[in-house]
Amino acid sequence: MTRIVFSISIFRSKILLTYLVLMHGLMIVTLGCVLGASGWMIFMTIILILSFIHYGQYHQWLKNNKSLVRVERDSNNKWTLIYSNNSQCTKLKLTSSYVSPQLVILYFSKIYFWQRSTVTIIVDAVDDKLFRHLRLYCRDPKTFQ
Repeated sequence: MTRIVFSISIFRSKILLTYLVLMHGLMIVTLGCVLGASGWMIFMTIILILSFIHYGQYHQWLKNNKSLVRVERDSNNKWTLIYSNNSQCTKLKLTSSYVSPQLVILYFSKIYFWQRSTVTIIVDAVDDKLFRHLRLYCRDPKTFQ
């Protein structure tokens, strides 16, 4: 029987919201300078707005029942992603990660090589102790052996 050895709840991140607003706004301004007032500018602006809506929903800033709310690891080092509609993506293997003081990016593989999941965890969206624990776990050389 496997038991949960690590669980971290993910909430809204103001840092990520600021980043999304700045990057999407900067892209609209850049496109406006490059394309001017044209049909392509309108088309690309619509694409950028849809991109902002997609990421806003995924990271809990806009109402969505498929946003990630919790990440768990069991005693067999298999990970589970739990979404706001109570659906789960189970038996994931952590293949790599990126760790910095402000964020952790977890890269998971599923059963098939073309299925990958990526989770971005920002420091202001989680508990400080659990974030520190996750950072230490991902930096451990034995984690990916």
